[in-house]
Amino acid sequence: MRVERSMENIDKCLCMKCISYTGHCKMKNAPENFLKLLENYKETKHYEKMYCAYEQSHCIKEMQKCLCSKCDIYHKYKLENIYYCLKTGGQEKSPRTEA
Repeated sequence: MRVERSMENIDKCLCMKCISYTGHCKMKNAPENFLKLLENYKETKHYEKMYCAYEQSHCIKEMQKCLCSKCDIYHKYKLENIYYCLKTGGQEKSPRTEA
């Protein structure tokens, strides 16, 4: 089931409380994250939050302890993967093939 990009889900999201989301990431992305809420967050591709609904983080670079399985969104949408912050959709990206 695809995770809905809703304000309710954004409010429930634990991503910014994760140890992987460092203070540096929080400060660096605060302005952009705030503006995303004012824009059409349902249509945006990237948001430094709720990685299970958006693409992977552009700030988090290493695996720490993962909170995904403790998140209400994880259970509501019956998600099965972890480390959504490092893997878009919880999966490694497929290598691009050039024709």
